[in-house]
Amino acid sequence: MINNKTAGFLLAAAANSVQADVIDDPYVMTNRSPFVQIYGLPAAQSAKLATAGTSRTGLQLDISNNFTEDNKSSEAIFIDGETHRANIQFRYGLNDAIELGIDLPYLSHDSGSLDSLIDDWHDLFGFPDAGRPEFPRDQLQFTYVRDGQVLSRVASSNDGIGDVSLSMGYQLSQTETRQWALRTAVKLPTGDADDLHGSESTDVSFGLNVSDQGLLQKYNIILHASAGAMWMGGGEVVEELQEDFVLYGSSTLSWQVTSSVSLKIQLDAHTAFYDSALTELGNDSAQLILGGAVRLGERWVLDLAVSEDIAVDTAPDMVLHIGIKAIEF
Repeated sequence: MINNKTAGFLLAAAANSVQADVIDDPYVMTNRSPFVQIYGLPAAQSAKLATAGTSRTGLQLDISNNFTEDNKSSEAIFIDGETHRANIQFRYGLNDAIELGIDLPYLSHDSGSLDSLIDDWHDLFGFPDAGRPEFPRDQLQFTYVRDGQVLSRVASSNDGIGDVSLSMGYQLSQTETRQWALRTAVKLPTGDADDLHGSESTDVSFGLNVSDQGLLQKYNIILHASAGAMWMGGGEVVEELQEDFVLYGSSTLSWQVTSSVSLKIQLDAHTAFYDSALTELGNDSAQLILGGAVRLGERWVLDLAVSEDIAVDTAPDMVLHIGIKAIEF
């Protein structure tokens, strides 16, 4: 028979294991370009699903600073402004194999105040300015023009609910050192396309995720990787150029500095969302995300990160990410 002391020890060990998993989870981020984040591109996730009868909750805030301009042939684009995106995430373990989830985003576009910080960041690391010094700081304009016709334009501050996503995960296999999962999601047209809060399309994604705690165990490094495809319905943002589907992938390395602190590096990539000659719309995209996570007390984990568009002009110049997650309850 297990006595109270032994039971307490086992529960504490299980809680510590879950905390370590959450600390090492990938960042809940995707491309936050105003013309990309309106679709249902899924964020990277662990392949270890919520256990049966337990829930995981999280709140993420992404502050993205955008500046780029391009003019090719009959197309022109100008993206200058900031987007704040808050997302409430909920996952529930229905049984040992199935996890259900929902993501509820809220977005605001405005002129922002980070332009000077971005300029200093670019100067420090030698990143290109993409013409920033030639324009006034802290203004808002997201505009796409084709054949002289303005097809999408946001020039005044706005906020509202984004496109809600419903998701499901299926645990293909699980051992102490490696997990495989299938993840699918349906993004619903709940956001306003005119304000670039959503695409007003229904998108469906399907991907394969793997998490490995054993391959680089001696270095205290945990690996995550995912790859998949997303099919998009007919949206209302530059719909004549919208691709029918995109491919996406992500990889994350998490180094456990201590049981309560991890440092993480993540690479996210996807194919182009639009059939366009413009780099901002028609090129494949890649982002590098750097940061870490720290345990706050017994139940909470804080993520802090910053992303840079390594495929220049295909994603925001910089995204500041703050995430807080509740350990399974």
